[in-house]
Amino acid sequence: MRSFDLRTLRFDDAGEAWRVLPVEVAPFIYGGLVYEAPGGEVETALTVARVGDSLTLTAELTTSVGGPCQRCLDDAHVPVTARGVEYVRHGESETDDEAYAVGHVLDVERWIRDLIAEALPPKLLCRDDCRGVCPACGANLNDAPEHSHEEA
Repeated sequence: MRSFDLRTLRFDDAGEAWRVLPVEVAPFIYGGLVYEAPGGEVETALTVARVGDSLTLTAELTTSVGGPCQRCLDDAHVPVTARGVEYVRHGESETDDEAYAVGHVLDVERWIRDLIAEALPPKLLCRDDCRGVCPACGANLNDAPEHSHEEA
């Protein structure tokens, strides 16, 4: 799912609605390297509260992002938990940024991708103590902790 029509929601007596959405998330570039969610999809819990013609959308997700370690280039899988709130009035987002909701249609793919990107750590590593690569020869220092070069 890439977009969601907010008019399809059916609210309970308290003015709330819930959905679990399988959101497609395209691979993205972070720090010059390509990363992606497992299977290209993220299950997202969407809660919507309505007061009059205004909606408060809350998205919550837990996933992982996979791609190359930014120190040694081995595979890295980083857990990500994200939560975001979006306000919609008359079917349009109320933010000054590029709107996620336009004409009652929520661009859920872009919103979820942005939430994942905001939740990522500054460096995506295969492990916290990754030693990286040798600047002289490119050897993975995690595999060869005693690695060194003779001084000439």
